[in-house]
Amino acid sequence: MRERKYTVRFTEDEAEWLQEVALDGNVSGYIRDTVLRQSKSDRKLVSMNERLVDLRQDMRLVTDLLDDLNRKVATKPTAPDATGSQEPDDIPDELMAMVLEILLLTRANSTRQDIRMAQGSVEYARLPVWEGKKRSSKTE
Repeated sequence: MRERKYTVRFTEDEAEWLQEVALDGNVSGYIRDTVLRQSKSDRKLVSMNERLVDLRQDMRLVTDLLDDLNRKVATKPTAPDATGSQEPDDIPDELMAMVLEILLLTRANSTRQDIRMAQGSVEYARLPVWEGKKRSSKTE
């Protein structure tokens, strides 16, 4: 890679200070490393800021969906009756998809013991345990 040279002017005081802080005496290397390290940090901060903006938008969407869901279920009983479970007729598809994605990601990153403990808590609450669709092992 071809290097380009840049000239930067410093006052006498600045030059003396740079000479002191550049531990190995390589002022040029110190300036380069400091500027590039700062630049890398700045790029990371910009990236983090962009992620926060996206997260803020996602949080608004989730909040709106939850508010909508809250309004829809406010007039309905919150617990299933003795004969069956509630049908998710009025639950927005976006919320159902989000909950399913969270569930699948959580289960994928959980040990079998963690899943069994969670299922035990669900049973303790006297709710049906969802075990998911079991894969059939095909041997051909």
